[in-house]
Amino acid sequence: MNQIINDFCKIDLKKDSIVTIGKFDSVHRGHQKLIKYTVDYAKKNNLISIALVIKKKNLSIYNTEDNNTFIKSLGINYIIVIDFLPEFYKMDAKEFFDKLIEYYRMKHIAVGSDFAFGKDRMGDSDFLKKYSKECKVGVSFIKFLKYKNDKISSSNIRECLSNGDMTSVNKMLGREYSINGLVVHGNALGRKIGYPTANLEMPKNIFIPKMGVYSSTVKIGSGNITYQALTFIGVSNINKELRVESHILDFSKMIYGKKITVVLLKYVRDNIKVNSIDEVKKLLENDEKKIRKYFKRRTKTCLSQQTKKQK
Repeated sequence: MNQIINDFCKIDLKKDSIVTIGKFDSVHRGHQKLIKYTVDYAKKNNLISIALVIKKKNLSIYNTEDNNTFIKSLGINYIIVIDFLPEFYKMDAKEFFDKLIEYYRMKHIAVGSDFAFGKDRMGDSDFLKKYSKECKVGVSFIKFLKYKNDKISSSNIRECLSNGDMTSVNKMLGREYSINGLVVHGNALGRKIGYPTANLEMPKNIFIPKMGVYSSTVKIGSGNITYQALTFIGVSNINKELRVESHILDFSKMIYGKKITVVLLKYVRDNIKVNSIDEVKKLLENDEKKIRKYFKRRTKTCLSQQTKKQK
């Protein structure tokens, strides 16, 4: 049972619950640890597992729909999406905690060790330790995970995205970072010079990685085929709009209107100002050579690792 409710209100539950709370932007490895703990605790203690997702107003690494999909895949029973509105963030910690008990029959709460909620963030670990006892609600504080001696966090992931450090991003996410959306019509310049591209319609309010050229892969729709690609992120000289466009290697089909998923694997270069179409073509030819070499090395590394495992 996976259910998403877009309202902070009482729901009809047949038994008590364990609740976890957070913004869960990107559902990185630290979030996964917290959510998995919640799901496992619920199973062991015959409870319902609930994740309260506080919807961000500023730029997110993934949109709410994608985040919820990641959370659902971890086996949570209910996802409650809460808009970060004044009536929510001005609520004091005790009132909020009481509502969790009233709305969700909460018997246990699991949060990150540095989490705080309620007006002026008064609902910190000291508050939880004391008030949960009064309410006869259990509490678990989950230690955060580290990467390179620093906390795995959404802000650190955004910083690495800004630097084009996809290795660190993927290590912290516990999966490969991706962007998805519909393929829309562009200015067709790439097609004219032998480099047709799939232009991605970017979702709004999404954090944009470092602009430039990436080695990437592309999946079309719900298909299982992974295509190698050259992906460009930058601002169009023609209409000044942000563009995310992928030239899929050795591919010529029309895919307008289809949903694609682009995985950014390695940053290749910064955007370079060019003065002619010939210069654009030369740049792309050089990029393609580098990217094909990258995928050859990647394939050899994967085969080598598989051989070691088999031994």
